[in-house]
Amino acid sequence: MSTQQEMRLPFTTKKEILDWEAYYKESQNQTRQELEASVIGFRKNVLDRQKSKTPNGYLPKSELLEMAKWKDHRLPSKIKNNPPGRIEDVTAEAFRPGDDWAKLKKLIGEYGGLYGVGAPVASVILHLYDRGDYPLIDKHALRSIGIDNREVNYDEPFWRKYVKFCCTEAKQYDVSMRTLDRALYKYSESGAVLALQNMADETLFLELKRRGYNLSRLLNDEKTAEEKAENWENRNRRDAADVKKNADRSNLDQSLAELKRDVLGGR
Repeated sequence: MSTQQEMRLPFTTKKEILDWEAYYKESQNQTRQELEASVIGFRKNVLDRQKSKTPNGYLPKSELLEMAKWKDHRLPSKIKNNPPGRIEDVTAEAFRPGDDWAKLKKLIGEYGGLYGVGAPVASVILHLYDRGDYPLIDKHALRSIGIDNREVNYDEPFWRKYVKFCCTEAKQYDVSMRTLDRALYKYSESGAVLALQNMADETLFLELKRRGYNLSRLLNDEKTAEEKAENWENRNRRDAADVKKNADRSNLDQSLAELKRDVLGGR
């Protein structure tokens, strides 16, 4: 059952979320930056259509294909086979105010929605263009909150739990859903999740501890985490001068580009 997996946010402050979002932006090449900006810009078009053409707005085929290219370059070849007018009708219906699961379900092909659209793509459509706050289903975002995407059924219980979790965390830390998604994506994509799980990257672990991350929350094993950190710190005391120099260079107020270069090894 997908709902049996525990969801835990890896961040404990708003600053951490904003730092990882900054790292997300900094690591994108110009082409990806421009494509994402274009895709996000379609939201204004949807809102304009709400005023002039349909009460709920809709997403035309051309814009959905562009969004699909941003999500996965293989998707447009599948989605383009939807007949004329189908995408507009289905997205307009999905954008109607209503139940969270019903809105997602209306977009999914296997439930009579759009050909080539599964739950992950449907979540992107709602995430970017619906008036409500919806998270984006992505393997990296899921891994960051402790969910193995390979073991998840994107069913009604999972979707409701995921929406509630992300909305609660975004509200608690006063960030937008887009900001939270970027931070979660980059946190996993950068390798931080794997490094912490394997406890193999000493430099990353100690840097996160120094930056004030709650290690017990990250690893759900306070004793092991703290003891290992203390052992590493004791072993490295002879290099205290160098550690201080590095710490001064990568303090909390500097960008995640610094973390990328000094801690994650330029990944």
